[in-house]
Amino acid sequence: MSMPRNALAATLATLLTLGVAACSRDDADTAAAPALPDATEAPATEPVTTDAPPEMAGECNADAVQSFVGQEATQDAIERARVESGAATVRALKPGDAGTMDFRPDRLDIALDENSIIQTLHCG
Repeated sequence: MSMPRNALAATLATLLTLGVAACSRDDADTAAAPALPDATEAPATEPVTTDAPPEMAGECNADAVQSFVGQEATQDAIERARVESGAATVRALKPGDAGTMDFRPDRLDIALDENSIIQTLHCG
């Protein structure tokens, strides 16, 4: 059994309206969202990303910082590795931490184990 054209049109219009309403943003929900903490203040157990001042930004050289492998990933160690590599930014991630897949030649990536020990350092 087929639906009359008017009923079909009314059903489609209702579904479209509901779909648009479901996708619209409520500013009250957005305003209530908590602010994210500054990445440079995160403890070493959280994913860490720091940026160099623009005048210090440069291309990363991971070979220069391989001596950090096996060290604890303290804030100080992570920043020293960034500076010694010449990288503009650094990102330290534990297994399971989310990270973008973009390639950035000015970023030092530090892979940590579950205990915040530096496993590998590479640029990208």
